[in-house]
Amino acid sequence: MTRIAMTKPLPLFVTAADARYWRCLHQLLRAVQRKGWTEQAEWAAYDLGMEAEQRARLERDFPWVRWETFSYDGLPEHYVPSAGSYAWKAHLFWPEVERASGPVIWMDSANLPLASPSEMLDHIDQYGIYLLHGQAPLQERCDPRVLDALGVPRWTWGTRECVTGLVGVDAANPVMRDFMRRWSDLSADPEIIRPKERIERHMNDQAVLNAIMAEATCKGDVVLPQKDVDISSGRPVRFLSTRNKVRPSFPIWADWFSRAYYRVNKVLDQFLHRLDDFHLDHNPFWRMHKEYFGVHYKAADGSVSDMPCPFGHYYADPFLIEQNGETWAFFEDLNYFKDRATIAAMRLDDGPSKAVQVLDPGCHASFPFLFRHDGQLWMLPETCKNGTLELWRCIGFPERWEKVRNVFEGVNCADSVVFEHDGRWWLITSMESPMAGGMYRYLAIFHSDDPVTGDWQAHPGNKKGLEVTSRGGTGRNAGGVLRSRGRLLRAVQSSRDYYGQGMQFREITTLTPEAFEERVVPTPDDLRMADQEGVHHLSRLGTLTIWDKRTRH
Repeated sequence: MTRIAMTKPLPLFVTAADARYWRCLHQLLRAVQRKGWTEQAEWAAYDLGMEAEQRARLERDFPWVRWETFSYDGLPEHYVPSAGSYAWKAHLFWPEVERASGPVIWMDSANLPLASPSEMLDHIDQYGIYLLHGQAPLQERCDPRVLDALGVPRWTWGTRECVTGLVGVDAANPVMRDFMRRWSDLSADPEIIRPKERIERHMNDQAVLNAIMAEATCKGDVVLPQKDVDISSGRPVRFLSTRNKVRPSFPIWADWFSRAYYRVNKVLDQFLHRLDDFHLDHNPFWRMHKEYFGVHYKAADGSVSDMPCPFGHYYADPFLIEQNGETWAFFEDLNYFKDRATIAAMRLDDGPSKAVQVLDPGCHASFPFLFRHDGQLWMLPETCKNGTLELWRCIGFPERWEKVRNVFEGVNCADSVVFEHDGRWWLITSMESPMAGGMYRYLAIFHSDDPVTGDWQAHPGNKKGLEVTSRGGTGRNAGGVLRSRGRLLRAVQSSRDYYGQGMQFREITTLTPEAFEERVVPTPDDLRMADQEGVHHLSRLGTLTIWDKRTRH
């Protein structure tokens, strides 16, 4: 019996240009030939409104391309390239995907191949899609009114955008086909793709595709490569260069000059971004210059004392605890030269004593929230660099602790607090929007019947993505939940211009397994130090109050 060999469909690359971009297209196709992207691949190019001689030159120089003319018949005005919506892109791309049975890749005409596309094609073959990440969050590239209109969950709004200068899909994948169809359908609505009232950086076709894919991507149902486009990134993909624009009249013989110009600029840009990353991650003196917190505490008699801190360190996120009749502060101890923090403690009776190192979980640690349960002392430090929220038990005060469990795994939780209310235990944290790069977090609430052994159930309010539109840490816990005159007060960071700029208090007016509400209230009279600029954390124990204050930014 003769076996019939099944051959995989060839990748189809699709691109387009009008009269303004015909030279970009010519430059792209020359580079495609030079880099071998025509081998084992098909190409289709759409004429969006080129002049006759431009089209003729392209057809003569690149006969291996399937040339198509885009028809605007019956389409609204916003499809015309000069309208700036880029609605034509999804409109022409979807029929190509609909007819195909293998990989289909959109290529902006200003792209240039630099190396083999094999890593892209392999990802498409395995996961059905290939998109490159930009550096901005979705909510800064898609108008929030559009996100709401499309029903995009707010907890996803902080995820990093993807760019649509390169869009690769497996046309045999029904999920990806549906995304491309919806992209095309939604592009027909001008108030979705390019609303008259929109944020300044609304990215039109790019905004729409990101919006419809956001939830599936954030849930892990769609797997994107964790790769950056070569814009504002120190380590972008190496096989493709984007935005290599040339004027329509630019001489064809001078393509080498254009390529060299953009190559030098991008190499320099990437070097500067890597240098900036190095300063952020490895230069202690840069961080010393830009970031410092000091810790202060106020006794019942009104006297204020400073916690002494050694050179090369700063202390932050202090919490108070009484143990065996002594008052202790637990806090973040950041070492500039190690570029991470551990948890330290200091006895405050009769003035501050020498700090004792109490916990090093193997990653940057901060916000050592403490609580008692069943006669034992527990700590819930911030260990988001491990992708965990960890629970530790004290087995020898103050410096001996053992890890009991990971409360959560595979998440980035910051500034987590636990407290008891109405017979339930509550956990309030700030959870990073998936793939957000640390920029955006949303308020996440969980409840349990036991804070140590119980299962934490997600509150339905988490889906609202509260605080996801805030930056600079606003909305994050700035200490524990305080009880004041029968009220629950949540100390909250509030920053307009930089992280650690200030804080405020919010009264939790409703907290049940079904509902959560809070409102901003005036600072309590005995906590007026929280109104100072730079105060970003506060804790209280009886008549003793401790806080930190940022003095460099």
